[in-house]
Amino acid sequence: MIMGLDIASSAGSYFLFCAAELIFIAIPMIVFKLQKKDLKYEFRHRIIPNEMLHRNFWFRVADIIMGIFIGVFFYYFGGLLAFTIKKVVVDTKGDEYYDTALEGSVNTTPPPPPPDPLLIWTLIIVGVIVIFITVAFAEEFCFRGVLLKEFNHKNKVLGVILSSALFMLYHVFPGIVPWSTFLTFWLYYFAFGVLLSLITIFQKGDLIVSIVAHGTFNSIIWIMLYIRYL
Repeated sequence: MIMGLDIASSAGSYFLFCAAELIFIAIPMIVFKLQKKDLKYEFRHRIIPNEMLHRNFWFRVADIIMGIFIGVFFYYFGGLLAFTIKKVVVDTKGDEYYDTALEGSVNTTPPPPPPDPLLIWTLIIVGVIVIFITVAFAEEFCFRGVLLKEFNHKNKVLGVILSSALFMLYHVFPGIVPWSTFLTFWLYYFAFGVLLSLITIFQKGDLIVSIVAHGTFNSIIWIMLYIRYL
């Protein structure tokens, strides 16, 4: 049996891995530094472009609400997409192939917590905060704020495809996961990469909606994981 990489042997190890994703901010900033660019400007501009700075408080509230609704949609869309992928793979390759592919996935599910409601609520709240300020923010900054925008200078369609492909490879990179896992789940992550890229383009490069949508989606999964233990 092929077991996937385990980054969640405990909630603490999962949080540490999330924090490590801040490298997706650090690396582009180092590159900008080597290019002798204004780091303060690049950091802000990659999140909120100049043309979107004029948006007032209520527009920002609307952006956040929109991001939450999109994140909820992502949760149900992701469930439907995962179900469809499973059905297609099982019908064409068989149950054993799908089970092997699933076992080879990177484990992001911590073990059950102690039966302490206070501890469980603490894990839920801390988890949501960590997800938003590390995973959602760092991945959107890198894949949509930097890579998508750089690729888009040449061709917008190519930019969406390349940035989404890199986003997908980060989550199911062959060698880190078995080929069966990659071939089974690449479309799942590529689809979310495309959706988040399209949101960013629709928002004229502003990342607020995509960050909130990404964070909401991941947070719902995290909350559903722990809420059952209460």
